[in-house]
Amino acid sequence: MRRVSAVVAVLLLAVLAPTAAGAAFSQQSVDADVVVMTADVTASGDAAWTIDYRVRLSDDNETQAFEELQADIRANESVYTDRFHDRMNRTARAGENATGREMAIDNVSVETSQESVGQSYGVVTYEFRWTNFAAVNDTHIRAGDAVAGLYLDRNTSLTMQWPSEYRSESVRPSPDEEGARSVTWHGRQSFGEDEPQVVVTNESQPFGDDVGQLSSLVGLLGLGLALLVLAVAGYGVYRYVRADEPDGADDAVAAADTEGGDDSAASDTDTPPAELLSNEEQVLKLLRENGGRIKQQRVASDLDWTAAKTSQVIGGLREEGDVETFRIGRENVVTLPDTDLTDGADGGSEDE
Repeated sequence: MRRVSAVVAVLLLAVLAPTAAGAAFSQQSVDADVVVMTADVTASGDAAWTIDYRVRLSDDNETQAFEELQADIRANESVYTDRFHDRMNRTARAGENATGREMAIDNVSVETSQESVGQSYGVVTYEFRWTNFAAVNDTHIRAGDAVAGLYLDRNTSLTMQWPSEYRSESVRPSPDEEGARSVTWHGRQSFGEDEPQVVVTNESQPFGDDVGQLSSLVGLLGLGLALLVLAVAGYGVYRYVRADEPDGADDAVAAADTEGGDDSAASDTDTPPAELLSNEEQVLKLLRENGGRIKQQRVASDLDWTAAKTSQVIGGLREEGDVETFRIGRENVVTLPDTDLTDGADGGSEDE
């Protein structure tokens, strides 16, 4: 299915076929000198696309040719947007076949302008929305598969942007420019059959969509209320039973505790539930339960964390001196300080 990428490339770039004044524009050999493509991907997976076709206006003839095209576009805007819409729909169908996601192109518009930044340019700008351009789940956006294999010629660039609350997790191939919420590739460049690929994550949204968040929040509040009621009822029963005990019972219990209580039982009550532990405490608890060492991959598996989150938490513990790490082959092993590594330092005795 990835062979559709060649069709995607042609259809995505070939949108200025000459008609009317556009014919004069073409006949005078005034072609786009720079093409700037930008896909602003949203958390829903839709993308707001902008494609700028920039033409150098080096002399009066080129300026006149662009002005004629500009006048024709303004007078016949629907002709240009309809033609562009048809071609982009075919591009979306190719992406739909390649990814299995249902896609659509809408909200197509076209504008023209002239600008001067050291060099005068005539600019034709198409904007549109590409529905389901990216794959999304509760915490990740994966973009790029809809245009996999795209070829950028030497005058073309592609930029992908994502929401500010997300951070980059992986980008392939390495971009020519990278910002806090964007990456850019410049031509000439031919992407592989699974490129470009941009994966960003938002780990601050643990409950998924709005409905899931509300349901989870209500569930947590209900659980907390139930625990509070049980605690109050238990304390009432405790006070009632203690009130019926003979005088001096408190002193006898205190004396028994002092003379030799069950240390292991006391220790158990001092250990908070796992859900109340911080990320760092969960890692340290897991280390203690596994003899002071464990493979980093096992930490991610046991705690159901992503590799990125696991690496971040362990990195913080290492900087504080709470853990140490070393590599065995291609795997990282995490240990408590001063752990004896001579006894099979394979990251724990657990089966993996």
